[in-house]
Amino acid sequence: MKTSATLRYLESHEVFTLDEYLGAVDPTVSERTRYINLQNAIRRSQAYRIKRGLYASNLGVFRDRVPNVHLVAAKAADDAVVSHHSALEVHGVAHTPLRTVYYTSAQKITAFAVRGYLIRRVALPALRATQQLERFTTPVRAGTAVVPVSTRERTLVDCLRAPGKAGGLEELLRSLGGFTSLSVDDVADYVGLLGSPTLAARAGWTIELFEERWRIDPGDLEKLRVSLAGGTYWLVRGAARGEARFVPRWRLYVPAGLPFEEWALG
Repeated sequence: MKTSATLRYLESHEVFTLDEYLGAVDPTVSERTRYINLQNAIRRSQAYRIKRGLYASNLGVFRDRVPNVHLVAAKAADDAVVSHHSALEVHGVAHTPLRTVYYTSAQKITAFAVRGYLIRRVALPALRATQQLERFTTPVRAGTAVVPVSTRERTLVDCLRAPGKAGGLEELLRSLGGFTSLSVDDVADYVGLLGSPTLAARAGWTIELFEERWRIDPGDLEKLRVSLAGGTYWLVRGAARGEARFVPRWRLYVPAGLPFEEWALG
């Protein structure tokens, strides 16, 4: 195989897996030859290895620039889905960009770095029906690529489940204000997959902050209220009871003295 075939591939593929490369370049030569040509390109600094099986081009328009980090995350595993704060970024509503890129995957993959960004895998939560998870994934354009991203509704719930991976409560609420609509039915269905009354309470309280903006029918929220079990819930784990106020409708303790309504304005 001529080296130029590898160079042509690198000129048009910003981020790629080894399998994608081997399957796309000249199949008339051996796989070993194709692999050697890629290694030669790496030695000439025309490409570089991000992690095992994942590479980025350093040629043409891709030279000396940060690769599309959301595309990197999407290709980190076969089942990777851009999630949490990174999903807010791809959906175009994140208040502040972060240097950590999150994706979900059932595979155990150690976090890795690329050009100043940390690409971190989040384990999938236990689900009552794993096969239904695909319903809460959607293709969204990120730069020049289209990547699998958690839906708005799944992103909301995932971020409430782990606010630290959303950049914190303030960042989450300011970001959610960028959404123009949201399906309470889909939120309730995803919460149902997780089987978590705590997340039902957190999601219901959060949606009420945006009730007018998202044109939510108050009756729709009953689909979340019926998911509540006995007892009380917390918006943030580890908060002291004396530093929280109680929201009876959702039997939810939220941190006291914080301007949630102001944050929700964006």
